[in-house]
Amino acid sequence: MSERLLVTGGSGFIGTEVVALALAKGLAVRNLDVAEPREPSHKSLWRRLDIRDGDGLRREIAAFDPHRILHLASDIDVSLPSLDRFTTTIAGTANLLAAAKDLPGLRRFVHISTQFVVTPGVRPQGERHYQPYTPYGAAKAETERLVWRAGLSVPWHILRPTIIWGPHHPSFAREIFRHMRAGRYLHPASRLPILRSYGYVTNTAEQMLGFALLPPDATQDRVFYLGDENLDYARWADAFSMGLAGRPARRVPVPALHLLGRAGDVAKSLGLPSPIDSGRAFRMTTPSRIDLAPTLALVGPPRISFENGVRKTLAWLEEVYQPMASVLAQKASATTE
Repeated sequence: MSERLLVTGGSGFIGTEVVALALAKGLAVRNLDVAEPREPSHKSLWRRLDIRDGDGLRREIAAFDPHRILHLASDIDVSLPSLDRFTTTIAGTANLLAAAKDLPGLRRFVHISTQFVVTPGVRPQGERHYQPYTPYGAAKAETERLVWRAGLSVPWHILRPTIIWGPHHPSFAREIFRHMRAGRYLHPASRLPILRSYGYVTNTAEQMLGFALLPPDATQDRVFYLGDENLDYARWADAFSMGLAGRPARRVPVPALHLLGRAGDVAKSLGLPSPIDSGRAFRMTTPSRIDLAPTLALVGPPRISFENGVRKTLAWLEEVYQPMASVLAQKASATTE
């Protein structure tokens, strides 16, 4: 009999990859998500459910009786302004943990958090060290506390993805990649490498699934970071800028970038759009290197290289931007007629 894997948030950026990989391994999969899957072949596995509905969640989970749970569901908007707005993230996690305690066949529970439960540039001092700098990070830190306090009787893990990128990213195409394509993206001109931990989406999904399928005695550690490697931010940015605009990313002095960030804060406070704010300027200029060795030792090295991931992502971006270019060309033609 196939092992049964329950995935919350299996219609999303990473969740879709997890579902595809699990099916390829022969697992029986159930996806609980408010959003319909983008892959037609995944629709029969999907149940539309808001995990804030505790009673509905219990019914769905009891009916499926999973052996493994991989919890990705969270609030989509990571820019929500206050902790109390992250109801799917916090209340949904509490509901799932309560339901999981009643499952007789459960073998492992995996909760997906974020590296931003600790401020970039701060080295975590143990598995339960929290120092978030945004409401999103604070919300995810609260979910980690819920997992620690849940008293689960089965092995469990908290996984903290780093900077995850690749095709179908929910915001990169309309934000950073769009600005790169137009030549508007500004990269910090730093004399020293700005090392950051990155993970290609398929590799990250494989890591998540690897943890979900670990044997019972694989490790006593609870918290792991997800990613492929630590890269100089300039290498990542230049790879995409070359692919999208045919030239390396434009450099700007770090102090100027911080000034632009503060100006963006003012613009946003007035309800105006801005491609940068002080938070983004801080992240762009602060190294956030993570030791990924414990993760890679357990679930193996990444399968897709950085270069191959860039090629796959650029091919997807070509599909995204081509219809937009056609629409703009049609508008321009109509204007000149």
